[in-house]
Amino acid sequence: MVSEMTRWGVGPKFMLISVVYAIVIFILHLFWFPTLSFVIISREVNLILGIILIIVGLLIFLIPAITIDKYFYKGKLCTTGIYSFIRHPIYGAWIVFIIPGIVLIRGSLLGISIPFFMYVVFKILIPDEEEYLEKKFGKEYLEYKRKVNAIFPTIWRK
Repeated sequence: MVSEMTRWGVGPKFMLISVVYAIVIFILHLFWFPTLSFVIISREVNLILGIILIIVGLLIFLIPAITIDKYFYKGKLCTTGIYSFIRHPIYGAWIVFIIPGIVLIRGSLLGISIPFFMYVVFKILIPDEEEYLEKKFGKEYLEYKRKVNAIFPTIWRK
């Protein structure tokens, strides 16, 4: 039996687990493995690329976070805008852009594991959210799920 979900879906669990892991990784890096660092050309390049990734990620995060309200509270499935390319853009923003941007700025080799860990957590938790959406929207969601990837854009299909 699938319980009701807020507009955030499994997001709070996803973030809690991810943040705890990230804190552990950054503490390990800072206190035990500070030399496990990387630089792409220079620290400035790391900083610039990291900032670009974070800005793109925040845009990808904020636009659907605002848009989904219009649909969620009306009980409608949102399949337009960024949702026509990515089923779960909020999770994708964190996994593909924001966290890798932070890792680039920090230059932590251990930090590279964070987005991969987050992706695994996403894959473990997302079936509950998808089951809820399937129950709520039926064939409409199943068709949408068939056409649009979860967190990596389906640009090539457009």
